[in-house]
Amino acid sequence: MSTEFAGIQVEVLGSPRVRLADGTHSDLAALPGDLLATLVLAGPEGRSADWLRRELWSSLPVEDNNPVARAMMRLRKDVPIPKPRAGGNYVLAVPPDRIDALVFRDGVATLGSQTPATEVDALLGLWRGSPWQRKSRVRAASWAEIRRARDRLGVYVDAMPPQQRAELTHWHRFCGLFQHETEAWHGEAVPERPRRKQVLIVDDMIGEALARALGGVYDCEVVTSFTAWTEMLSQNHPLDYDCALVDRHLDENMADENGEIVLKNLRELRPAMPTALMSAELPFEDAESVKSRLGVRTVIPKHNDKDGRLVPLVELVEKLIGSG
Repeated sequence: MSTEFAGIQVEVLGSPRVRLADGTHSDLAALPGDLLATLVLAGPEGRSADWLRRELWSSLPVEDNNPVARAMMRLRKDVPIPKPRAGGNYVLAVPPDRIDALVFRDGVATLGSQTPATEVDALLGLWRGSPWQRKSRVRAASWAEIRRARDRLGVYVDAMPPQQRAELTHWHRFCGLFQHETEAWHGEAVPERPRRKQVLIVDDMIGEALARALGGVYDCEVVTSFTAWTEMLSQNHPLDYDCALVDRHLDENMADENGEIVLKNLRELRPAMPTALMSAELPFEDAESVKSRLGVRTVIPKHNDKDGRLVPLVELVEKLIGSG
């Protein structure tokens, strides 16, 4: 990919969107989204303009030969699609490991008896919705390979030992996305899982690692940049979390203090939410002053101990939520 598109992730396991390197995402309108999903499912062979015209624009008059070119022009603002040679196919120039549907398909193909539950959970967590149940111009049959992989994963999880399956944080939500299609996975309805406590993690470096550490007990949402945070606020996110862990610096150069702005936003918008400040470089003031100034319940120094653990995280979050 060119530097213009460096770091993007293409996500079609739900409403099609493009996630940028800074963690924000660009939601696509219905038609560009369908076109993106079609190119993802076509793989490296791509699709010709005639094929796309016939499949996605079948209701237009035959003499309208330009809808594909116009749609491609719009979609190229979000993803790299090289101009094909005369008579050639349009191909999405994004590596397979940057496309959620292909990561899912290939991940399911490698499942074995020794696959850790964390890897299985990561595959389940790739799904945000059912692509073939939303209103779309993409034929459901185009998803056949991905659906087969989904069914294989469902059968695999259903056969897991109960203790191991209990470690999965995304299984019940995954089943809920396909509640009318799960008969092939198991013979009885999936019991409703009690609501788990929700933890917001704002951290540009180790947020995903913290979420994995907490995932067996809490549902976590990770925000990896200040830009992604401001986008959440602009969309009037309900911020309905039970607590928040916020890193002080949200730039890898640690030249900013944007985490303090996040905490001030939370203090204003959700004053009752228990929050914690995390940082490898704490402000030059005592902890009580920091807690009072930012409205946090605790301060977490990000210094690893000799065993490589940050803090006894689950116990800390339990106390933090309890303090609320």
